[in-house]
Amino acid sequence: MPLVTIVFGALAKEFINGDEKAPQDVRNQVQHLTLYLVYIAIGSFLTTMISTWGFDVVGERITHELQERYLSSVLQQNIAYFDVLGTGELTSSMDHDMQLIQAGLSQKVSYIISGISGFGAAIIFAFMQNRRFASIMISQPLALVTWVGVMGYFLSITQKRGLRQYAKADNLAQEVLNAMRNVLAYRSQERYSKKFFDTLQCPAALEFRERFIFGFIVAGSFTTLHWGNGLGFWQANRLFHQGVCTVSEVLVILYAAMVAGGMLCQALPFVVDITLANGAARRVFSVIERVSPINPMNKMGIIPSSIGEIQFEDVSFTYPSQPERTVLEGVSFTVPPGRTMALVGPSGSGKSTVFAILERLYLPFNGTITLGNEPLENINVAWLRSQIGYVGQDITLFDASIHDNIANGLSIAENENKTLEESAVRSIVIQAAEKAQIHSFVMDLPHGYDTVIGANGSSLSGGQRQRIAIARAIVSQPAILLLDEATAALDSQSEKEVQEALNEAASGRTTMIIAHRLSTVQNADIILVLKDGHIVDQGSHAGLMKTSTTYQELVRHQAFRSDDRPVKNLNCKLPYSEKDVEELDDLSVPVDGVKLPEGAPVLALRPSNGAKHVWHLNKPELSYTIAGVVFSIFAGLSYPIQAIFFGNGVISIINPALSTGGHNVQFWALVYLIHGIVVFVTGVSGTSVGLAAESIVMLATGIIVGCIFGWELGLVSTAAVPLVALSGFLQYYIVSQVQKHVKRDTNAATIAHEAFSAIKTVTVLGMQRTILEAFRKEIRRESQGRYWVISAVIYACTPMLRVLSIAFVFWYGGTRLIATGEYSIQQFFICFAATVWGSQSAAALFAHAPDLAGAYAAANRLEYLMQPSGSQCSKKQDKVPRPAPGTVEDLALQRVRLKYPARSSHMALDDVSFDVPEGAFIALVGTTGSGKSSVINLVERFYTAESGKIILSEKDIREYDQDSYRQYLALVDQNPCLVGEDMRECLQSDERVISDDEILAALKGVGLADFVLSLAQGLSTPVLANGSTLSGGQRQRMAIAKALLWEPKILLLDEATSALDTASEMLVQEALKHAMKGRSTIAVAHRLKTIVDASKILLFESGRIVEQGTHDQLMQLRGKYWQMARLQMQMEGED
Repeated sequence: MPLVTIVFGALAKEFINGDEKAPQDVRNQVQHLTLYLVYIAIGSFLTTMISTWGFDVVGERITHELQERYLSSVLQQNIAYFDVLGTGELTSSMDHDMQLIQAGLSQKVSYIISGISGFGAAIIFAFMQNRRFASIMISQPLALVTWVGVMGYFLSITQKRGLRQYAKADNLAQEVLNAMRNVLAYRSQERYSKKFFDTLQCPAALEFRERFIFGFIVAGSFTTLHWGNGLGFWQANRLFHQGVCTVSEVLVILYAAMVAGGMLCQALPFVVDITLANGAARRVFSVIERVSPINPMNKMGIIPSSIGEIQFEDVSFTYPSQPERTVLEGVSFTVPPGRTMALVGPSGSGKSTVFAILERLYLPFNGTITLGNEPLENINVAWLRSQIGYVGQDITLFDASIHDNIANGLSIAENENKTLEESAVRSIVIQAAEKAQIHSFVMDLPHGYDTVIGANGSSLSGGQRQRIAIARAIVSQPAILLLDEATAALDSQSEKEVQEALNEAASGRTTMIIAHRLSTVQNADIILVLKDGHIVDQGSHAGLMKTSTTYQELVRHQAFRSDDRPVKNLNCKLPYSEKDVEELDDLSVPVDGVKLPEGAPVLALRPSNGAKHVWHLNKPELSYTIAGVVFSIFAGLSYPIQAIFFGNGVISIINPALSTGGHNVQFWALVYLIHGIVVFVTGVSGTSVGLAAESIVMLATGIIVGCIFGWELGLVSTAAVPLVALSGFLQYYIVSQVQKHVKRDTNAATIAHEAFSAIKTVTVLGMQRTILEAFRKEIRRESQGRYWVISAVIYACTPMLRVLSIAFVFWYGGTRLIATGEYSIQQFFICFAATVWGSQSAAALFAHAPDLAGAYAAANRLEYLMQPSGSQCSKKQDKVPRPAPGTVEDLALQRVRLKYPARSSHMALDDVSFDVPEGAFIALVGTTGSGKSSVINLVERFYTAESGKIILSEKDIREYDQDSYRQYLALVDQNPCLVGEDMRECLQSDERVISDDEILAALKGVGLADFVLSLAQGLSTPVLANGSTLSGGQRQRMAIAKALLWEPKILLLDEATSALDTASEMLVQEALKHAMKGRSTIAVAHRLKTIVDASKILLFESGRIVEQGTHDQLMQLRGKYWQMARLQMQMEGED
């Protein structure tokens, strides 16, 4: 565009001096000069296309490189880093910050560079025409730069604060979504929705301030331009009459100044993207440049030739996130190579922490740990972890095939050296699966080992997930085995078989076991008894039974029953063969589908209208929207009107009498001054929508003004508008089509998110390089190279067509109208300024195409996600609020059948019927994957039965309002997730305010009050990452305490005590027994001793009830339940 000013000056000179030449000479000269404009247009197309394409490609590549470096740096961090920093902030940075950086490095950089370079070139051309007048007009861009610089500083400060606040909201959303089952079960949606809304208030206010400042930048810039034009005409008139400059020089400099300012102002809207990208880059590099004290990808450290003894000497430890609480204090022990050590003790005594320190997930603050006389800190971290097979309390699997999940456990050396062929890896995986008793289940699946199991193995039951984790731990034949409650989620038969496999795997290996079921550790060479972070006793099982009262008490509590009833004395001949017993563990039935609760939105396949949906959501802000549109219209009207001022200003310098109204230059300069004030007041728009509205009005007003002052030239000039608008629309269309197919969670982003959420498992398994390689592969696959080429070509058409439109107007106006005297110079310049500059606003309209297209696509996805499922579409007022007061609250399942959406070919429950009379205790037992938890899912209305009914108080539960219905229930899940800023909030109810005394009483009932009160902040102690800093037993007790505080009519217990030690389990069982009085209870259990007092016990197998009755009745029946009880007694050493 700056080159156009030179041709513009030459053409203006021809027009002004046209009276002195023959019409044909004027035509010839105009045609010659307009040909230069065509050349400029072609050059503009080529340079714009190359620069736009280049920046897009470079931006994408740099962003991909940053994503890889960011992911690599995060994966290298120590676990303490994640305890303090939530995964929500990491995923937010991976998504949002990277998008900001790419936006700041792509097309928008070329827009800003072209704007700034055009601005500088226009100023240079102005000085080449007349230095004196140009030096006056230089004040205009200097004022622009000053204004933008000062306001931009305040803008960047506001943006930094806003993004920090948005990270808090991301963390909250991540925690709530991770604990969605508990959130739904306790009807906490409204509470956390409100909390999320309140969390967004601060960043929303900052964003409003940010947009307001940005609007000030844009409005102030346009005002500066208009005031500069007023100053220019005033000074041009003075210099013209002094003979210092000519009219053509005045026009060239004024036009150059307008081009300079216009190009700068067109670049201004994208400055915000650069400042946002700058802030995002600082946050990203703060992570990339962080040096981890324990770097698993660092090749430093020695690699011992063999595994020696493990020795802890006076080790003390506190978690960095809770420095006031000492978890281990003065712990010392030795594990000789090839021996087995067991750690027992109450929940929260520090057992799992020992494993975490040995894995070098954390560093002790005191003491030393050696492996074969070599300090642990001197050993290469990756090698150390490759020698350890680990099964933790909280099983984490990946959204991949069963084969790949097990193969993740192969040693790092094997993965790096690729020494194993694919067939050999598969053979090893199958062997590990067979030892973990999961092979038969896998082979019954349609796709076998290639079956994808969903996020965190969501399509599997808890027991099936645990077996895969065990297979993963033993697949690499590690030198050290760490088993942290490795069989807690298994039924007795499965536990027996898997325990035998683990015993075989432990043979000849150094093994450390954490177990609450003491029968699994009786054969350990050494048993450590921990309490409150101290070792209170140690020795063999036989020795401790003689010398340790603490251990004796733990063993005594393990008795199958606390009374002397003859259950444990049953020693009859089994009516079933050993083969029949093995068949009890029918693992061909996958139970738990993807845990998408019924109350969550289901994606419908109908087309969405996102813009309409967002408009509906914004109805409360309708007044603000109307005000914004009105002022945008006024701002759009004001700009083309200045074409009248421009044309009259030019002619008034030559002859004031020829201007409209006969006004002199001073009048038109004053009008520019007033016009600048109007533009400032009406043009404070900080959004793409506001700027787009202004552009539309500018286009329409420009055409109207041009046609009023010269209808022929106005109409001819308008012919170029569709071409300019078409190029802009095509750009918008291309961007919108790409956005339509780009989801927030691309495959690459999903890999990163999954790694962040499962960072402990990733670290323990040494999967960093595997994840990085998978991420790189997906990043390359998702490259939008073809799109960038098409987008660059279309975008380059816009400036080309703008220059061609100027050439066409000059050609037509010069050869047809000016040369013949049909139009005056005043008419031409008014029409030119109004129509050409107006048509350029059409291009400006689509300059925001990426933002508008992205917003439209995001609106469609938002509307898509917020569509209610079919089961939720009925009106809430059509539902029965709750059972009528005084009615008998019996619950009954009547011929219920269920298929999970993720496993639609399999029947999870098949024709299940049973009654739960008011106040009854119904226990559900059976092998892993038999359908027990599916009953809980249906009663909680997480899913809807395919057929059959669930009746409460003589009504189908689907007839009740869902929220009111769930008020009658309390759920203790087998994998509890805590949500809240502190312990107090985690236990609060949405129905009433629970006092601290009530909370402490509930915690005392589950044996957790002393622990909480020992913390420096008590109930105000922060709970990080869904309670990940608490032990599994502590989280489970917190969940039970919440259920007791809920005071439900129906209590649902899904393996409620599986993660508890014996003493805690007895305490909790007593609390639950007290809580069950006057309530109906449905309990899923593998430990049969916890349900011997049930009113009725239902034995599930393959989704059906195969036996039912009381404990005594089933024992007398001597069927499958009897075999399970007998096997469990044998495992407890009672037979």
